[in-house]
Amino acid sequence: MDASSSNGEGLKGVNAFQSEQETFRLHRWDRIRRSSEFRRIMQEGARYRTKNFRIRVVNNPSGQRRVGIIASRKAGNACVRNRIKRRLREYFRLNRDKMPPASDVVFTVTHGATKLNTNQLTEELDRFFLKCT
Repeated sequence: MDASSSNGEGLKGVNAFQSEQETFRLHRWDRIRRSSEFRRIMQEGARYRTKNFRIRVVNNPSGQRRVGIIASRKAGNACVRNRIKRRLREYFRLNRDKMPPASDVVFTVTHGATKLNTNQLTEELDRFFLKCT
């Protein structure tokens, strides 16, 4: 017989693992998706700049941290833009507690950001959020 039982209990010990996974999961509501929200943040948000990113931060009424990413064609071709967006989403997923609470953060990717490896990206954003908070 397999590890699951017929009484609907499922695998034993999985619930603790799933709850831990949920804390690190990037949900749909963790991302800024609507163009109206991007416009609001770009107009009202505080402007910051690092060597490879332009960052806008604004408080949001929902009380949770959210992330948005803008990568124009100037940053590179589709493969390059998608790679940097994946890295930024992963940074947000693992380090959202370093960002200001109850805020929307929008990263605008510059051409230099596409040349960063993951460690360099993490160091640059860690330095920024240490200064910011």
